[in-house]
Amino acid sequence: MGNSDTGSLKRVLQIIALSLSFLVTQNNGKTQWNKMFGFGVVLTYVLLIYFQTVVGIWRYKNTLEEKQLFIVDSNIFLEYEGSSFLEWKYPEDCDVNNKGSSHAVMWCKTPGFHAVKPLVSDVSTEKEEERHIYISDSFFRLAWYAVIPLLRNASERDSQTVRIWIIDPNQADEAEINNTAKSPSDYFRYLTKRLLVGGEFAVLELSSFPQTIESYFTNQGFWEARLFDDHEYHHFHIISQSVSFHGKSVASSQHVFYGTSPEKPYGDKEVSLRLTTGSPMSIVWGACTPHRALLLSDKGTFMTKNAFLSYKEIKVNPGELLTPDEGYYIVSDAVVLENGSIFRIGDALFWRDHEDGILRRNPVKLLDEGVKGLSLRTHCADHYPLQEFELATILAWTDHEIYKGGKSLDWRTNSSYMSNILSLPTTATILTAAFGSHPASLSALVMYTDSVQLSLLTSYENEGIWRNRTLWSKNVLQGPFQMLFVSAAMETLLVWNKDTMLYSFHNDSEWRYLQTMDSSSISQEASGSHIHHVVMDHSRNMLVKMENNVLFFCKFGMNKLFRLPTWNDPERSVVLYLNQKEQITMLTMLDTGLHVQKYPLQMEIRSAMRGEVHGCPYIGFTHNMNRPVYYIDKGEGVELWAQIVNHEGENINVTLSRNKDHVLHITESTQFESVHHLDTTNKTFTIYQDADYRDITNNSDLIWNSSDIVSMELLPTQIDNSCNLPKHRISHFFVGCPPNRHIRVIKPQRTPCQMHTFDNYTIPGFVLSNSSKDLLVFYDWKSFGCVLRIHYKDEFRPDIELYDGETFVRSVDADFIVWENYNRKDYYFNATMRQVACLHEAQTWKSMLVDEKRPEEAWGPHNYRSCFVDNAEKLGNLDQPYEIMNRSSKNYLSFSEEHNAIYVFNLKIVDPNYSFCDLRAVFAVQTYGISMVDQLLTHYKFLIPFFISLIILCFIFYKYTSIFRDMLHKKCV
Repeated sequence: MGNSDTGSLKRVLQIIALSLSFLVTQNNGKTQWNKMFGFGVVLTYVLLIYFQTVVGIWRYKNTLEEKQLFIVDSNIFLEYEGSSFLEWKYPEDCDVNNKGSSHAVMWCKTPGFHAVKPLVSDVSTEKEEERHIYISDSFFRLAWYAVIPLLRNASERDSQTVRIWIIDPNQADEAEINNTAKSPSDYFRYLTKRLLVGGEFAVLELSSFPQTIESYFTNQGFWEARLFDDHEYHHFHIISQSVSFHGKSVASSQHVFYGTSPEKPYGDKEVSLRLTTGSPMSIVWGACTPHRALLLSDKGTFMTKNAFLSYKEIKVNPGELLTPDEGYYIVSDAVVLENGSIFRIGDALFWRDHEDGILRRNPVKLLDEGVKGLSLRTHCADHYPLQEFELATILAWTDHEIYKGGKSLDWRTNSSYMSNILSLPTTATILTAAFGSHPASLSALVMYTDSVQLSLLTSYENEGIWRNRTLWSKNVLQGPFQMLFVSAAMETLLVWNKDTMLYSFHNDSEWRYLQTMDSSSISQEASGSHIHHVVMDHSRNMLVKMENNVLFFCKFGMNKLFRLPTWNDPERSVVLYLNQKEQITMLTMLDTGLHVQKYPLQMEIRSAMRGEVHGCPYIGFTHNMNRPVYYIDKGEGVELWAQIVNHEGENINVTLSRNKDHVLHITESTQFESVHHLDTTNKTFTIYQDADYRDITNNSDLIWNSSDIVSMELLPTQIDNSCNLPKHRISHFFVGCPPNRHIRVIKPQRTPCQMHTFDNYTIPGFVLSNSSKDLLVFYDWKSFGCVLRIHYKDEFRPDIELYDGETFVRSVDADFIVWENYNRKDYYFNATMRQVACLHEAQTWKSMLVDEKRPEEAWGPHNYRSCFVDNAEKLGNLDQPYEIMNRSSKNYLSFSEEHNAIYVFNLKIVDPNYSFCDLRAVFAVQTYGISMVDQLLTHYKFLIPFFISLIILCFIFYKYTSIFRDMLHKKCV
C-alpha cells in the first residue's frame, strides 16, 4: 500500500471512528446498537493504530550536517520516528552506541557503502527502507570554525572581525556545533597552534565578489580577519592549505553570518495572512538574497531574514481596509522585495512594508483587479552588466496582460510601481509567466481560443519585442501550469502541471517528457499524489516534491526521475528551501511549530542510486570560467580552458554554448592525453572581438551590432544523474566599454608635478585664437590636477595609461589628439605630414573645425581617417604640421619661446579600433626657463631692426633732401 493510500485510509478511518462514537452516544438506551457500534469503534481504532504504525520514517545526519564529513570514524546520528522500533540493523564493520534506541550514534571503520535500516516489531518490516550510507576515507577530518563576536561601540559601517580556529567535529561541544562559542577550548587552541606551526593558515574568499582576505594569528590561539562585505550578511569561504596533523587535515568550507534586527511587537490590530485551509505550504525567496524568505501556510505566513535560523509570523495592520470575517486574510501568492512584501488576496495585489506592517491597496502602485498570478525572479541578476537599466524583480499577470515591478516599492511617491509589458487580445489567455534563462528575458505561456496548442512568448526586457513559439506536446496538457527557466546560455525551460513535466533545451526547440525510472508517470509512482513544487540548485540538481512528500531527483538534462528514500510522513505539510550555501532545507509544519532540518541531498542520491545502472561518463570536469562577468573592449580577448578526465573510450568532450553568435568570435584548440586507461582532454577557447571600424563612413551601426552582452556556458557533452557539475558554468561577456575605464596622462620621470602653486593666471590676448583681449583663468586644481613643469625648449609628448578604476590595464599606443582648453595658439607640432610619411593629406584642426563645431565633438573615433591608408585621394599639401600623436611617433609638442606660459590641454583617443569608450583626459603644462632678459631680448629682436630701418630711412631722407636742396641751389645760381 502506498503512502498516499495509507494517508487517505487514515483520514477515512478517523472520520468513521468519530461518526461511530457519535452514533453510540446517541443510542445509549439500545444494547444491541451499543454492542454493534462499540465493536465498530474498537475495530476502527485498531485499524487506525495499525496504519499509523505501518509507515515508519528514519533519518540520519552528522555532527555539523556537512556532506564532506561523512567519513571513517565520524559520528552519524540515526533517528527513527514510529511506534514499533526494535533495533538498528547495520554492517559488521560499523558500531552503534545503543542499537535498541530509536536515537542512536553510529560510526564505521571502513569506507564504502554501508546498508542501514531499522527493524520493527510488526508485519510492516518489509516497508522500512534500507539506506546505503556512503562513508569516505578522506583525510579532511577537521573543520574550520568561524564566529563574529559582537563588537562594542561599533557603528553599522564599521568593518566586522571574524574569529577562526580549527575543531574536530567528533570532539566539538554543543556551543561549537551551534556556532555560539566565542573562543576555542584549550584542546582546540592547542590543535590550531600545532597546525599553524605546520603551515596552515586561514584565507577568506568573499562570495559576493572575487576578493581574498588574509587573516592574522593572535596570541589567543585563533585567526582574525576583517570583513568589508554587506552588513546584512557575510558570506565567505575559508580555504585550507592541506596541512596534516596526525593524518588529519582541515576541509575548506563556507560560512554565512546574518545581521540581526529586533522585530517590533505586534499590537491588537494586526491580523494573520493564511492560505486556504488544507492548502500545501508554499515558499518564496529572493534570487540574490535567499536568506530572506516568506513561508505561506494555512496556519500563517512566516518570514526569515537569516535562512530560517530564526523566523517570525508576519501579521498586517489592516489600516484603512476592512478586516475579514474569518479574522485573517486569505492569500494565494506572495513575493518578497527589499523593503516589503506583495500579497495576492483575491484578484488584487496588496503591499506590506517591512517598517510599519500596514496592508495597503492602491491602484496607482499595484494592480487592484483581475490578477491571476505572481512570479519572482529565480536567478540573481545583480552581476548582469546591463548598464543604466534596472531589470525587473517580479511579474504579475491577468488573463491578457503582464506587468513588471522592480526591487523595491516606495509608497511615499506618486509614481506607479508596475508597468505593462505585454497586452494580448481577448482571444489569448495567459496561463503563467516567468523570468527566462537569460537574466534580461521574460516568458509567458499562452493559449489561444482557436488552438489546442500552448504557445510560449519570449522577450528581452531591454528590447520589448515578443517572439512566439509553439510548445511541443504529444498530448494536450491541462493546467494549471508552472514554469521554471534553468539558468543557461540558451533558453532552457521546465513546464509542469499536477502530474506531467516537460523540459526543453536550445531556445525551446527540443522538448522532452520527464518520466520515472520504470517509465511510469510521476503521479503513478507517487501513489497518485500530485506535484507540489520543484527546487533546483546551481549545479542542476533538481528535486521534485510531491504533495505526499515523495521526492524525485534528477540532474537536469536527464529525462529520468529517480525516487529518493522517504524522509517525512506523507501527512505532514512540508516544503523545500534552498539556502545561500546551496543546501536543501526541509521545513515541516508540526503542531508545535515549524521544524527546520537540513536534507543531505548528496548522500540520499548516492544511497538511492546504489546498485542501479548509474555511472558518470567522466571522472572530473574543471574549468577556469569562474567570473560572473567578463568585459571585452575593442581588440581585446579572453582565453579560457576546460579539462575533462574520463575512462578510456568514453568519447566525451566539452562544449562552449552561447547566445548571440554574431557578436564574438571563438577559436578552439584541443590537447589530448591518455595515461593508464584514463583520457584527459584539455580544451582552450579564445574569445575575442575583431570588427574593423576604420574607414567606415558611419560606424555607429557597426558598433551597435558588435557591442552586446553574450552569455556562455561550459558543459560536458554527456552527463548522468551521478555527475558533479561545477556551480559556476555560466558567464556573461560584456562587449563594450568596461565600467570605470579611463585614461591618465602620466608624469614623465624627473618632471615635477606641482599642486596649488597659484590660483589664477592671465593669458595675453595676442596668443588666443578666438579673442584679442587678455583672459583671466581661475585654475581648477580638482579637475585639471597638478601642473607639469617643463622647460620651454623641451619637446613634450604625453604618455597615456589605461585604467579600470584604480587598476592599471596597459599603456596606450593608439592615435590621439590634443587641443588647448582656452584656445591658445602658441604651441606647435614639430613634425609635418611629409616627415611622418603620410600617404595623403592628414586631418587637421582647421579642416575639422567647420560649421562652428566644438573641439570635443568635431574630431573623434567616429570620423577619424588615418593618412597612412591609401584611399586614392589627392596627395594634398604634406608640408602642413601633423597634429595627430601616438606613443611611437616622432611628433612632439613644442611651446612658446617668447614667454613662460600655462597650458591646459584636452586629450582624446581617436583610433576607432581602440575602445568602445570615449577616452579623454586633461593635463596641464607650465613652461619655465625664459628670464626677463630673454623676454626683453625677444622684444628687442623686433625693435632693433625697426630702429635700424628707421635710421636708414631717415638717413636716406636726409641725403635725398640734401641732394635736392643742392640741386635747387645750383639751379638758382
